[in-house]
Amino acid sequence: MSTERDQKSSTGVTKLSDDQSKKLDFFIDTPLRSADKLMKSLYTDDKFYETTTYAWVRPEDAKKLFLFGVCKEIMKVCIELMQNKEFLQGAPGNQNKDTVEKIVYGATIDGQNHHLRKMVELLSLMILFCNKTKRDEEYRIYLSAENLNIVLSQQAEFKTFYEGETVLNTQHSIDDFVKRINDDLKLLEQDNVWFLDQKRFHGQKPPVLISKRSMYLEALLVATDDERLALGVSYHKTYSRLSLSTHPLLGSHDYGDKENDHRTVNGNIEFISIVCMHIMHKAYMLAGKQDSEGIDRVLGLNFEKSDAAKILSKMRKEFDNGDIILTAWTDLAEIIGSKKSKYGYKAYRVRYISRAPIAEYPEDWLEAQHILIRLLPKSEVRAFYEKASKSVEEDELKEIMVEVLKQPDEELLESAKKTFLDLHKAGILIPMLIKSGHLKPKIEE
Repeated sequence: MSTERDQKSSTGVTKLSDDQSKKLDFFIDTPLRSADKLMKSLYTDDKFYETTTYAWVRPEDAKKLFLFGVCKEIMKVCIELMQNKEFLQGAPGNQNKDTVEKIVYGATIDGQNHHLRKMVELLSLMILFCNKTKRDEEYRIYLSAENLNIVLSQQAEFKTFYEGETVLNTQHSIDDFVKRINDDLKLLEQDNVWFLDQKRFHGQKPPVLISKRSMYLEALLVATDDERLALGVSYHKTYSRLSLSTHPLLGSHDYGDKENDHRTVNGNIEFISIVCMHIMHKAYMLAGKQDSEGIDRVLGLNFEKSDAAKILSKMRKEFDNGDIILTAWTDLAEIIGSKKSKYGYKAYRVRYISRAPIAEYPEDWLEAQHILIRLLPKSEVRAFYEKASKSVEEDELKEIMVEVLKQPDEELLESAKKTFLDLHKAGILIPMLIKSGHLKPKIEE
């Protein structure tokens, strides 16, 4: 996200520099232009879209209506991003914000999280449509299922409040959408489509579409590295976290969070824009059109300039049992086990050599990206001591190293653990790693 400093007036109010303002305009305008261009290529105006929501349409029109709706959602979010930019022009900029200022930032960021969650859902859907959908009838089934959800929910709500009674007009709509879906399934000569929850569909219980979580996790399996970053890498880190903004939080909250400031709002604008660009990239693919002014221009042709693979490599780090490592919290530990998920991410079970973060748990699981550095591979422990012995000049120490090297590898590894622990306790290890270039010094903002 942006690392540029915001300018502040003498009153403590944030004022965007010209460069920052132009940068945000670029992030807002790029997906907006893409959506507007594709929308106009589908239909000249929204009359057909507005009047055919419940009508039977040709399969090719169903696909166009689907993509028209995607463009509409992108444009709505971009308009909201414009308002976010306006907020930044006069947002409180001082570090010691009062109660009202903290709440103002919280309200703005909650709104951004709401829109980001919606766009992550849409990107998941677009990735799966690009990977799984082969015929236009599937778009018609999706639109029918979306409308079926609405009328099923209306009927269920009426039954709840009016002692199980049924609205016959609503039931007629339900039966109609069910028939449309079944007729299209017959045309496709299949029992189901990937986005339909068959059990709930046949039981006429909303929602008849598979869950948003299922869709998200399926999308991760087929997403490119760039798309995976836009999705947020994992359900917990993005989608479920964003959902917190849609529910009241009274004790577990972000109130007063030092990160809830203009930088967060600015960064969210950029991130939401990138997700929108990915959505439009998929929309153009489904439409069979080129978007030369879209995300290709931002990340380079075919994303060849993207650093996504490099960023995600942190989640795929390879270590072996017995390796001595340093965690992101500068704890010394030894690898004793590993797991690799179907999403390609790795986690390692470690046994702490230094004091464990919680003393009662000397062993724990860590995500690969939380391992800072491998200090010594188990496979190289003998070579480590052989190299050390060659640098020894004193005869007495040479004799000691000869005896040390007579030990089996397991004992050498235990000696290495003790050496690293002694250096760590003495406060020497981290400065030594920084000086050698193996670690970067932490830079405080």
